[in-house]
Amino acid sequence: MTKILVTGANGQLGKSFKLVAKQFINFKFFFVDLPEVDLRVKEQLYPFFEANFIDFVINCAAFTEVDQAEDEVELTLETNLNIVSNLCDLSQKYQFKIVQLSSDYVFDGNASKPYETNEPVNPIGVYGKSKAAAEQVILNAQIDAWIVRTSWLFSPFGKNFVKTIFELLHNKNEINVVADQSGAPTYALNLAQFILLAISQKPNFEGIEIYHFTNTGATTWFEFACAIKNELNTDCVINPIRTEDSPSKAKRPKYSVLSCEKTINEFNLNPNSWELALKDCLINLKN
Repeated sequence: MTKILVTGANGQLGKSFKLVAKQFINFKFFFVDLPEVDLRVKEQLYPFFEANFIDFVINCAAFTEVDQAEDEVELTLETNLNIVSNLCDLSQKYQFKIVQLSSDYVFDGNASKPYETNEPVNPIGVYGKSKAAAEQVILNAQIDAWIVRTSWLFSPFGKNFVKTIFELLHNKNEINVVADQSGAPTYALNLAQFILLAISQKPNFEGIEIYHFTNTGATTWFEFACAIKNELNTDCVINPIRTEDSPSKAKRPKYSVLSCEKTINEFNLNPNSWELALKDCLINLKN
């Protein structure tokens, strides 16, 4: 039986893995997070790997507060680099494979067509720089690993755009949403399902590969918010605004759609549209 450790188990993606794990009966799962284990401290990890033979580590643990990262530069880099560096060292010692979650924020957003997996990274903020640096740690390591980039993650768990807009639409008469940033929303449950399906298809892969996974289709934050409103049928007015009129510390990529063609072809996928995924998420939120 394939044994999989999911780190960052209390975050929205970790919780999504917990939810979909029951669909994969041939896998045995372990879930860890703070405060039980601090992945930044390698010494805390040895006892676990000595006691448990692990085939795969899916690393969902990261500092992901994009605006806060601009103020907490050292913490962001320490967290996102140390965790990956420790896992790479442990991978060499204990021979497990790594699935590292990464982000559209490794790109600068100046493109006009979806980013391919082999395009050079050029992050414009602290968070993106930390994720790009973590990717480089893996690319430099002599291990077997997948880097899976995703974007605009949402789910019924944790803090994300869909949950925020869901609350605002029920409690405000009027809200402003940025209309000049484009990306591809990704349902965390679909992302978790893809990764586990990919592992079941290629459990013995070797070397390092980069994949992109999002739901199909692209949109703007404003259009995304309007789609949520249409599903909820509220009276709240949504106003489109420009990025420069929306106060935030971190620069966001203007266009960060990821090309998933390589992923779809290699794993014979038929991903949900973001609209269908949103409907499922909102059903879960309403319940």
